[in-house]
Amino acid sequence: MQCWSCRSEITQGDAFCRFCGKGQETRIPWYYKHWGIIALTLVALGPFSLLLVWRSPLLGLRARWTYTIVIGALTWYLCVTTYQLWLRLNALIAPILTLS
Repeated sequence: MQCWSCRSEITQGDAFCRFCGKGQETRIPWYYKHWGIIALTLVALGPFSLLLVWRSPLLGLRARWTYTIVIGALTWYLCVTTYQLWLRLNALIAPILTLS
């Protein structure tokens, strides 16, 4: 069995990890579940949710890399779209500001 926090090997009956001290609850917090990671990525955290992805005890290696690629692509798309919007707004406002 592995610690859900530090991934160190622990025995089946341990209530706490010997290495990091985290409790080994049978219930995993909602923010480490698939729906929690997706919700927090879209609503609040954006690329910072990658910390949750890589610490989640529920996700395998393939799922972690898939989430990383999707979150990275989404972040890149939003940055490019925001920059293009900024350029368009700047082009619209520049003539108005030069009249003053």
